[in-house]
Amino acid sequence: MWSQSIRIGFFSRSSAKSSVLCGKRTFSGDVKSKRIGLVGMGHVGDAVLHNLRRNGFTVSAISDKFIDKCTGRFPSEIPVMKTSREVAENSDIVVTGLPKPPDVKDCFEGADGLLAGLRQDSVWIDHSTTDYGQNLDFDAAVKEKGAHLLEAPITGGLDALKRGQMAVWVAGEKDVYTYTKPVFDASYSTVMYTGGIGTAMIPKVVSNMLCCVQVVAMGEMLMLAKRSGLDLKTFWHAIRASAGNSFLWETAGPNIFRGDYHESFALELQVKDIQLCYDMAKKAKVPTELIGAMHQIYNRALYQLGPDVGCYAPPRLLEEALKEDLRAPGFEKWTYDIENVEGALHIRHKGVDLKMDESEKQNTKV
Repeated sequence: MWSQSIRIGFFSRSSAKSSVLCGKRTFSGDVKSKRIGLVGMGHVGDAVLHNLRRNGFTVSAISDKFIDKCTGRFPSEIPVMKTSREVAENSDIVVTGLPKPPDVKDCFEGADGLLAGLRQDSVWIDHSTTDYGQNLDFDAAVKEKGAHLLEAPITGGLDALKRGQMAVWVAGEKDVYTYTKPVFDASYSTVMYTGGIGTAMIPKVVSNMLCCVQVVAMGEMLMLAKRSGLDLKTFWHAIRASAGNSFLWETAGPNIFRGDYHESFALELQVKDIQLCYDMAKKAKVPTELIGAMHQIYNRALYQLGPDVGCYAPPRLLEEALKEDLRAPGFEKWTYDIENVEGALHIRHKGVDLKMDESEKQNTKV
C-alpha cells in the first residue's frame, strides 16, 4: 500500500518570512501558510500527518491506493483525493513513503500519477526505502517539469516517528533541502543532508543491514545465555553495560522478551531492503559474505513464517527450532524515547525497571 506523499510549495526555513533562490524561481513566505498533500496513509502517512498538524502546518489533501485508509481516521476537513495526481495539483510539496520500488513507480507514473500533477517548482520528498537507481530516473523526469526531488529515507521505528524522534537522511539539491527543512523538522529529531540523489539511500540501506545482522546474532546469544542458565533480564543488563551494547540491543531485546517481533515493520519489507543492499554491493563490486549469510536466514524466516510477521523473525525461528522461548518478565509496558546526543541516537527507556538488585549485579560478574 502507499505509505504517504506530501507536497509543500513555496516555504521558508522558519516561521519568519524569508526567500531562497531555487533554480530560476524565488520561493518566499511562511512555510506554515503553504499547502501540504499526503499520498499514502499507512503508518508513515498517518504519523507525518499528525506531526505536521501538531506543528502548525496545513494538510490540504490526502490519498491512498486503498481509499478506505483515508476515511474515518482523519479530520473531516481534509479533502480525500482519488489519485496522487490530484493531490499534487492541490498542493505545493509531495512527500511519499511507500513500501516497495514498484509501489513508488506506480504512484509516480501514468496519467493519474504524481509526475502528471507536478508543476514548476513543486517539491517531491520521497521517504521510501527504494532503488536509488530508480530515483535517478525519477529525478531526471521531475527536473524536466521544473520541479525538484528530495530522496529522504527514514530510520528509528514507528513509535519514534509518532513522537517526532526519528532520523531522516536527505539527498538532492542543497538549496531545495535548506528551503524545505522545516517540514522535516516537524517529524524528525535528526535531519542530515548527504549530497546528491542516491547518497541518502546508501546509509539507510546499510543501517538496516547492520540491524539485521545484529538481530540474528542477538537471537543466538540470548538463546545461548538462557540455555546456559543465565537470567535473560540480567543478561540484557550485562550487555547494556558492555562494549557489545547497541541501539538494536537496547530496543529489540525488550521486544523479544515480551513476544513482540516488531510487527509494525513486516518481514517482507525487511527482505526487500536486504535485496537492495545486495544490488548496491553487486554494482559496487564489493563482496558481502556476512550479509549473504544473514540474507539466507531472513529468506528462510520469510518462507517459513510468512511475509506479514515482524522483522525480528530470526530469533523466533530459533525459538521454534529449539522449542525454547525467549520471554522475560518486566517488559510488558516497556517503550522508549530517542535523544540525539552529539549526533548519535541514545535510548531513554520507559515503563521498565532498569535497576538491578544485588543478586542480579552479582550475576553480571559471572
